[in-house]
Amino acid sequence: MNLEQLKSFVEVVRHGQIYRAAEELHISQPALSRQMSALEAEIGAPLLERHSRGVHMTRAGEALHDEAVEIMTRMQSLVDEIRSGEHLITSINIGVPPGLPNSWLQERLVTTGESFRVSLIEAPTDEQLTMLKQKKLDIALARRRSEAFPTQLVYQQRLGIVVREQSALLESLHHRDSATLVDMEGLRVLAHSRGEVRVQEEILKNAMLSAGVNATWIFRKFGQYSALIADLVDADVALTTKTSAAKNFPGWVWIPLEGEDAAGDDLVVRTWATWDPQPSEEVTALITRFTTPLLMPPEMNPSIGQTPRTG
Repeated sequence: MNLEQLKSFVEVVRHGQIYRAAEELHISQPALSRQMSALEAEIGAPLLERHSRGVHMTRAGEALHDEAVEIMTRMQSLVDEIRSGEHLITSINIGVPPGLPNSWLQERLVTTGESFRVSLIEAPTDEQLTMLKQKKLDIALARRRSEAFPTQLVYQQRLGIVVREQSALLESLHHRDSATLVDMEGLRVLAHSRGEVRVQEEILKNAMLSAGVNATWIFRKFGQYSALIADLVDADVALTTKTSAAKNFPGWVWIPLEGEDAAGDDLVVRTWATWDPQPSEEVTALITRFTTPLLMPPEMNPSIGQTPRTG
């Protein structure tokens, strides 16, 4: 089997007639028929059913066609990349957790005159660290530190809750700039599914238990339909950062949480940059951008206890 046979097969299927495909390929109809017969002999199964009005695929033909189209598409992409010189540019893959502010990433990644190309792959922490170990990522921006790779804390986000507008809970918090763990007594709390933001599931849950606060925890993966999911599970609040709240809970009000977790740390979501011990020169340059503090507006990395409530 070769690319010429696959291309011919795809054209025959597209036209539904061998003679029209032969015209498209600029070969004779008998030659194209021989190509198809040779391909079927190599596959060991009929790929086309011939009839008076043309041909159509068998089930084996349908299976081969899907793969053939994908192969041809990949080959064309490769040819386009080589022609454009893209293959000469180093590609660096960076894992990104849900909820990191775009502005924070842009400040570190968008520059001119780069000799490399950056690809962002959004994935939860567990998946990122696995991909880093498999060398599918060059840098992981994960929600917990790694014990196996060099790691440095690079960003902190205030943790808070989102509350429906005009709800009784929002009214009770109306004159306050923040909420506390005690305010969640008896509530149904929606949080990221396990493996997303660990502070939301284990550390904070233990902190609430230590404080004698009882709440019903509902774990789901946040995304485009988070607000709808909250309605379907009858959640009173959702636990999230300000950035994720703006993206996933439009129309809800985000309120920062005051207090400490079970370890005595402030209620923040921490992001750690993690990388292979032997990074390339280009990756090292990017690591430096993440690990060297840059000037940024106060709202991008608020001081704990100073973040105003926003809707």
